[in-house]
Amino acid sequence: MQIHSEILENKGIRPSVQRVRIFKFLMKSKEHPTVEMIFNALLPEMPSLSRTTVYNTVELFKEVGLVQVLDFGRGVLRYDADLSPHSHFECERCGAVYDLDIKPQDISKKMPRGFKVHQTYFYVFGLCSHCKKNEKN
Repeated sequence: MQIHSEILENKGIRPSVQRVRIFKFLMKSKEHPTVEMIFNALLPEMPSLSRTTVYNTVELFKEVGLVQVLDFGRGVLRYDADLSPHSHFECERCGAVYDLDIKPQDISKKMPRGFKVHQTYFYVFGLCSHCKKNEKN
């Protein structure tokens, strides 16, 4: 827990117990959780936790560059503490989100000559292997 507190302090964030626990959860999560998912996962161990606290905390983390926000256009934001350049896949059936090893700079290389890319968000939609396996043809 010490290293998580130090990371928050280095970003100018007071490392309260709730902030440290939310950050630790985001660092471990591969699910790209929503505020609701974070809240439900942490509530049993932190009964005083509120959705508002989770929302405000992830927004603060976003502002200081500790998480990236994923918006798949469905009205619910997801959060990713993996800040390395990568893309995402969302299953249209179960809603699971997976990391893809497609780098934004790979997209930049495909741009027409003379174009300069400042930012890239690359989302892929389809069925995950589990949902595809259970799909009725």
